[in-house]
Amino acid sequence: MKIRNLLCLILSVFLLAALLFGCAPGDTGSTPEPSTESPTEPTIEERKPMPENPRILFIGNSYTNDTMPILFSGFARAAGYKVAVDTIVKGSHELTLFADPNDTYGARVEMYLNKSNSYDVVVLQEKSILTATEELPKFYTAVRNLHSRITATGAQTVLYSTWGRKTGSAALPQYGLTNETMTWKVAAAYQAMGEELNIPVAFVGLAFYDVYTGDSGIEIYNDDKTHPSYAGNFLSAATLFAEIFQIDPTTVNFNGTLTAQEAAVLKEAARKAVFETPEIPAEYKTSSEGIG
Repeated sequence: MKIRNLLCLILSVFLLAALLFGCAPGDTGSTPEPSTESPTEPTIEERKPMPENPRILFIGNSYTNDTMPILFSGFARAAGYKVAVDTIVKGSHELTLFADPNDTYGARVEMYLNKSNSYDVVVLQEKSILTATEELPKFYTAVRNLHSRITATGAQTVLYSTWGRKTGSAALPQYGLTNETMTWKVAAAYQAMGEELNIPVAFVGLAFYDVYTGDSGIEIYNDDKTHPSYAGNFLSAATLFAEIFQIDPTTVNFNGTLTAQEAAVLKEAARKAVFETPEIPAEYKTSSEGIG
């Protein structure tokens, strides 16, 4: 009888505790708070994986050139993709002109976007100095125009953020810039547009800055201190490949005509620019909202 009474007492205490603390046997004793977060638009991280036979269109000027897309294709094929690459390239051309169907190259953009075999990705590259000067609103307007047309085809827009010109370039003092300030202004402009439209940005210019300010001794600029050398084109291709395919370029067995050591340095800079993108200093950050 005493044992029965003791068991009843223990059971009563246990049930009382359950009532007081609001939990039943096996419960954690805590009630999750209801979520107060509002639904958000899909982020660029949720973009669709690339198909096995991706079609890529590059639109830009001499920074896109002929060599870089070939190297980009080399990366993609070495990674196992049967990629097809088209280009619409005109030296010194601005995206405003590429967006204008009355322009010779703008008409070509219109034709390519209306092809029955639509693209998976369309890459946009603006005239470099424009994104670091008071002409920046032209960039915003042109990207919005082209992006809306690209999206209508089902393709993904990717922005190709270019670099600061090499120290000694006549354009730098002309516009009150240095290699460093131009690097950050260009990156900030592309970041603002990427954030507004929720589209990916390949920060090629930040990869350039990493190599240029490092001690590798690799020359990524041509003698004119603005256009990319072969190594610069390789660096651009590696960064664009990493951003578009979301693959670490250091894992891809493709070196072009570079030595393994040179290629490794450039691939690592591209990897960091994409997967460890440096924070843009506060004094350069900007917004494209309502501008253009």
